[in-house]
Amino acid sequence: MTPPTPLQRYKLPRNKILRSQKAITGLFQPGFFVSSYPLRINYQFINRQAGDAEVLVLFSVSKRRFKKATQRNRIKRLMREVYRLNQQQLQALDIPQDRQLTMALIYTGQELLTFQVIKSAFLLCIQKMERKINHA
Repeated sequence: MTPPTPLQRYKLPRNKILRSQKAITGLFQPGFFVSSYPLRINYQFINRQAGDAEVLVLFSVSKRRFKKATQRNRIKRLMREVYRLNQQQLQALDIPQDRQLTMALIYTGQELLTFQVIKSAFLLCIQKMERKINHA
């Protein structure tokens, strides 16, 4: 098998975006989370169906904190880009073959921050997740 090219490696196809209402509701029940300002990641493991992606992700920004849709969309675009470029970090997690990791990236900041700040928060959250999952 040939290694993936950089263009193949950094894609975020639609089938990796969490859309199931049942799974989304389950993410926001009391459960597992990690946080590093300005991000919080809620995550859970669910049963994996044949052909499903290993990781499904949801991006969320509070309408209460950011009244204008353009601001919310900008933040979600930054979070998607950070996730897309750093999704290989999730491969270090011990995810069982029959399970699927669902996660919600929630922006908890009060103001619009830069790409670098969001990226460093995301990487720190992934490290915390790795410690919790692999050593639990």
